Amino acid sequence: MARLPQKVDARYERLKRAEREGGSVLLSKATMRYVAETATDGQFAFFGDSLAGECALGHQSRIARLKRQANSPSQRGFDGFEWSGIVFPRGFTRDDMPSLALIDAHEDLVPFGGSGNGKTRTAIALGLLACGEGRKVAFWSTAELLSELRRANREGTTQDALRRLGRCDLIILDEWGYLPTNPDGARLLFRVVSMCYERIALILTTTSSSQDGARSLPTTTWPRR
Repeated sequence: MARLPQKVDARYERLKRAEREGGSVLLSKATMRYVAETATDGQFAFFGDSLAGECALGHQSRIARLKRQANSPSQRGFDGFEWSGIVFPRGFTRDDMPSLALIDAHEDLVPFGGSGNGKTRTAIALGLLACGEGRKVAFWSTAELLSELRRANREGTTQDALRRLGRCDLIILDEWGYLPTNPDGARLLFRVVSMCYERIALILTTTSSSQDGARSLPTTTWPRR
């Protein structure tokens, strides 16, 4: 039985919306149009539910893959995080942390303070939130990244290593400045930071102590880009 054009268009848009929300392209436009025109109401409801379920599974798989590729040392988020004693800079609050606005703005975030104050966990939790939004994240200890860059430099593949990092939406460098490095190492790290300028959000964790011993979180940019 022929369907009214308005009904066909409404069905078609529903299928397209389900696909967009799932972040996947599973069917051609021609197939969607054919289903919208020929399926009974019961068939269309079943088909739509199946498509939505498949898109949801695909989205979950993508998030899981992004979390694996991020190479975070743990999967601990902000649940149970102890916020007391953390000092935020003026104009930056606790509520700004999970918004991930720094990624869209391509800004820096530098959690700093003494050992055990939650710097690394903060960085990991933000990285997990970013993965959950479909963002590509790379977590490195600064020492491990420097070792990888030195190896790439010896093999003449530094540009390839930087290109892989350049595909990220967020780069996290843990324990920045913990170990001394020579001028060549400093130049390699500078290339990473320079590459991120106005293109990729960057989180650096480092050690610093405030005068009163309170745990601290940084300004959203360090240094100001």
